[in-house]
Amino acid sequence: MVKTIKKSVSILLILAMLFSSFVIMSSAAVVEDDYGVMPCFTTIGSVTTSFTISGLNSTSSVVLISKVSTSLYIKIELQKEKSTGYETIETWTKSGTGTSLGLEETRLINVFSDYRIKVTCTAGSETHTTYDYP
Repeated sequence: MVKTIKKSVSILLILAMLFSSFVIMSSAAVVEDDYGVMPCFTTIGSVTTSFTISGLNSTSSVVLISKVSTSLYIKIELQKEKSTGYETIETWTKSGTGTSLGLEETRLINVFSDYRIKVTCTAGSETHTTYDYP
């Protein structure tokens, strides 16, 4: 009886050591992700977008903040999803000079279609393009 218990304990200890070595090897294989070169804006401070659909109305709004006073430009393209991709159905633009610029527009839409906005913001010579979905 004592021999059986000793053999069982020995086998359990051997299995525990074996599994712990597998865990160490698998955790050593994890490599930190390298995200490469990230863009660093020197003029654009932030771009905030909002796209909401409420009933038959869609509301698109964008705020562009610049770190320095410069020429600012916002372009919003309301895009409708088609079988071949997205098609622009309405475009709004606004430009000015300073450190901030905002643009908000509403439009009637078809509730049975999918929409998104494509936002292009320019501050000085820097351009930032983003998409927003409801």
